[in-house]
Amino acid sequence: MPGEEDMDLPFHFTRKKVPGEQQQENWNAIEHTITAQANTSRRWRQALLVLSGIAIIAFATYFFRDAFVSTDSNFYETGFAQTKSLTLPDGSKVTLNANSSLRITALWNNIAQREVWLEGEAYFEVEKKPSSKQKFVVHANELEIEVLGTKFNVNTRHEKATVSLEEGKIKLSVKGTLQSILTKKKSGAVLEMKPGDVVKVDTISGVRLFADDAVNDKSGWVRNEWNFDSTSLRDITGRIADVYGYKTIAAHDSLLDIRISGKLRAANINELLVVLQFASRLEMKINRKTIKISLP
Repeated sequence: MPGEEDMDLPFHFTRKKVPGEQQQENWNAIEHTITAQANTSRRWRQALLVLSGIAIIAFATYFFRDAFVSTDSNFYETGFAQTKSLTLPDGSKVTLNANSSLRITALWNNIAQREVWLEGEAYFEVEKKPSSKQKFVVHANELEIEVLGTKFNVNTRHEKATVSLEEGKIKLSVKGTLQSILTKKKSGAVLEMKPGDVVKVDTISGVRLFADDAVNDKSGWVRNEWNFDSTSLRDITGRIADVYGYKTIAAHDSLLDIRISGKLRAANINELLVVLQFASRLEMKINRKTIKISLP
């Protein structure tokens, strides 16, 4: 390499001799920096190993949790305007009403208690187990319904519950917050039902049990039936919202106080509105997902 004096540079650079002590200090500083960087690099590698371990554990936990959830229970649900018929592992039949869900334990045997968890509304036809006397238990919000073999309807919408028994025997228990409320009201939280009984439960009135000659009407939805007994349009449109997901707007609020009695069959919202218009003598029109009620 040519010497500096032979190079045609635009500037002149003069080397300065560095004292020995200063050179040592510089080398010590360089060595310290290299060591620090090495330590930092080692700490990063250790941190990455730890994070990788955490990620692996998290993934494994999620994977196995998801696997256990998927194999430990089965989940069924319906959307608006949809019903679903199910046959459970023991041969029992369940019909889910619209906008409802049912969860069951996946593994049923001849020893364990048969359990299901319901949100919304469903009609049950429970298969009897006379040899093992296995209980069939429906958990519905704060209700627990024990069954040996029966046909019944359960509706648990809007923080209320209605259980209607058509056939067999039911032991109904109230749990949780509602139980403490009933205790304060000195109202029983456990009762047995016989065919024809209807139980209504809410936080205001507590538990009411009464006989109903038309108990089968409570499960009329399974047959596309709508049964009204001096039922207000306010309550009817509330049921329409639960089943079909349509909200209602009335030109005058008082129109919703009109009451209707009778039994009708309707397979969809359009058929239902035709009959309601005739019975109420009001005009009902659908605009997207909204029903508008007005005077004709």
